[in-house]
Amino acid sequence: MFNPIKRTLMNLSGFFAGMGLLGVLVNVSSCDRNDPNAERKEFIQVFQTQDQEEPLTTYSVGVLGGEFSFYVKSNVEFSAAWQDDASSPWASVKDVKDNGGGNYVVTLQVSPRSTYAYYTRRTGTLMLTSPENMLGTFVTVHQGLYARLSSDFSWSKYGSSDPRRDDGTAFSSWSQTNLDRGWGSTKIEGTDGPYLYGKNGYLLLGDAAGHGADLLTPYVNDMVSDSLAVLSFRAVAYTDLEGNKDANKLSVEIIGGGVLRGTDNTTATRLDIDLPYYDMNDESFPNSMWNGSDFLIGLESTAASPLSGNTRIRFTAGDMSGAAGTPNRVFIDNVYIRRIAVTKTYADEDLWVLNGGNGADKLLGAQTEESSNQ
Repeated sequence: MFNPIKRTLMNLSGFFAGMGLLGVLVNVSSCDRNDPNAERKEFIQVFQTQDQEEPLTTYSVGVLGGEFSFYVKSNVEFSAAWQDDASSPWASVKDVKDNGGGNYVVTLQVSPRSTYAYYTRRTGTLMLTSPENMLGTFVTVHQGLYARLSSDFSWSKYGSSDPRRDDGTAFSSWSQTNLDRGWGSTKIEGTDGPYLYGKNGYLLLGDAAGHGADLLTPYVNDMVSDSLAVLSFRAVAYTDLEGNKDANKLSVEIIGGGVLRGTDNTTATRLDIDLPYYDMNDESFPNSMWNGSDFLIGLESTAASPLSGNTRIRFTAGDMSGAAGTPNRVFIDNVYIRRIAVTKTYADEDLWVLNGGNGADKLLGAQTEESSNQ
């Protein structure tokens, strides 16, 4: 795993050694040469705002990218640089402005997290160094959220990736390896279900006869320590070769602990969604089938119903009574649950707030890149 601080220290140690400066401890509060307990007079401190009292060690930049400013107080000259482990760095130092009196503004230019609705965290380091003073300070910079659950269903290798072809494999016939991943579906008494099917790179809920189906996410033990999270997924309704459309209803329910954020005074656990249909007339279809199909939903822990290791998300399409009825086939992909960390000194970007609440993903989900499985 990429450790930006460790790599940075190794790089600077080599740099300092090459200059004949051995035994250097690179830290804002590095020890005085003669008194190991003395506080250094030289300093480089980074703040989020001009009025902030506690220097930054960690910061979260927005998933949409752009320019982000850091306020620096220093009594030595320093250089600013950026480091991450990407083949092409996703951020760079755009400008260092000297405002006088030991006050500076360092501006980072940050790329969007992705070209589609992908929000899992990546990390880099803003490095402010003064080698001649054997001094440096580093800010760990995150973009995106830590993922508790991740699945793009690339492991589903059943049938084809074309939604028009009825060649999925029923949940009951999945390989044991795939069943062991923890995804679930409800078997209704007196039926041949569950009517959940694996396709090539995504899943199908429901069948042509009108049987409904559900999809249950795996258990995630670590959610017991979370207070806020965001669920993201893709879902699109079925259209047949003649252009006839199924019903397009999908319910999203949180069970086993937690509530859906921002609905019904924080007691609601279910949200019903009208899904878009894919456009078979698009020249890039079926690669374009997921365009405009991304959703974001907030999850919250409350005193009455905390998030826990028993928390699961249940997606339901169609009638679960077991009777045949109006077809309500739904394709689903890219299911992620990501925590939103908030502490006294650090806060993740709240994607739920940025999105304007539950519903269609207006952030990176508004992208139209034609890719069926990213």
